[in-house]
Parts: sequence; structure tokens; C-alpha cells
Amino acid sequence: MKNPYDMSQMFKMFDPEDVQKYFDPNRMFSMFEPAKSNAFDMSGVFDMNRKNFEAMVEANKAAAAAYKDLLEKQMEVFGQMTQAAREHVAWVDETTGPDAMSTRTEAYGMAVEKALVLMRKLADTARDANEEAYTQLKGQVNEALDDIKQKTK
Repeated sequence: MKNPYDMSQMFKMFDPEDVQKYFDPNRMFSMFEPAKSNAFDMSGVFDMNRKNFEAMVEANKAAAAAYKDLLEKQMEVFGQMTQAAREHVAWVDETTGPDAMSTRTEAYGMAVEKALVLMRKLADTARDANEEAYTQLKGQVNEALDDIKQKTK
């Protein structure tokens, strides 16, 4: 059975090199294949926008690295909190003996709860930043679409 907390597998989806594959310009241009005609030079469009595609790939690699960093920070928070709980439990065992089951359970429960709250705050902050960025860009996308419509009339 696979370990769901295996760090090497957990962050694999945020590998910047793998993300780059999804934004390969040739792959993206293949979406235009049905609209291909003699009057439409895809290689010319690609050449005109090469710098933009390269910048987009770099931006997506940076975003993937940022998400990987976020997950690593979340796991660091979880590790710190559970380490503190383990230390507390060891102290309880040394000072009160094995009869302190409820104290140990409570310590672990509080550490896990606090860690999950902090991890969620990290994720919420990242999500809010993404939504804000998308909202700002959505207006620019709508302007660009309007501009294209005006030029093709």
C-alpha cells in the first residue's frame, strides 16, 4: 500500500519541469488544427509570439515551484507541531507515568488541530492570491477578446 504522506510523490505534480510540458507551444497550437487553412500561417503566429510563450512557460514553472514550496511549508508546520506533541507526550510519560493517557491524547489532538488550522491558512492565502490575480487578468482577457472582435469585423 502506498504511503499517502510520501513527500517524493506528494510534490511530484508541482515539478516545474513537468508543468512546462503542459504549456508546450507546439501542443497548444495543435488545438488550432481544425481551423488551419492556406490563409492562416501558424508558424508565423508562433514566431511572433515566441517570447510570450517562453514567458508563459517560465511563469508557470515559477507558479509550480511556489505551490511546491507552499506544500513543503505546510508539511514543515505539521512536522513542527507533531514534534512538539511528541516531546510533550514524552515529558508526560516521564513525569506522570503510563496513567496519563488522556493527557497524551489531548496533546496530540491539540497539535494536529493547530497544525491543520495553520496549514489551511497557508492554502487559503494562496487560493485568495490566485483568485485576485485571475480577477485582475480576466478584465485584460475580456479587453483582448473585444479587441480581436473589433479587428475581425
